[in-house]
Amino acid sequence: MNAELRSDLPGPAMAVRALVAEYGAVRVVLALVRHLAGRRALARRIRETELSDHIRRDIGLDPRTQGRRYWEL
Repeated sequence: MNAELRSDLPGPAMAVRALVAEYGAVRVVLALVRHLAGRRALARRIRETELSDHIRRDIGLDPRTQGRRYWEL
């Protein structure tokens, strides 16, 4: 890791104090509760049959349907 941490930057406690000073403790706590209680969207599992042939080819799967070969036309 080559990130340099700066000790002169204010920490999270200073940010919370600034929020409480600007909006009040009640509004900050209510916003936190709303954020924590909010439902998280669950990622829907995509079935293999729902993928387009382009995506299937990109990830190494065979196409759902075989196209007609040029000599069959």
